[in-house]
Amino acid sequence: MASNQQAEPRIEIGSVMRDTESGRIGVVQRAPEGAVRLHALSSDRHWEVDPDALAELTSVEALSARVAIANYWSRKRV
Repeated sequence: MASNQQAEPRIEIGSVMRDTESGRIGVVQRAPEGAVRLHALSSDRHWEVDPDALAELTSVEALSARVAIANYWSRKRV
């Protein structure tokens, strides 16, 4: 029997997820009770998100996120 429900996304520190309310993508920094803190991929900004508003990335989003992270860290080291 097939289910139309999607599995809950795994929220782990260090994982990259999409905030479905704002459309922004960030790295999970911490998960205090009731909220998750995401760190922007290309800046030092962060924001808190309701766990129900998080989604796993598509393969295209994941590739784009890895490139953004690599670019961010290469600029920080200069």
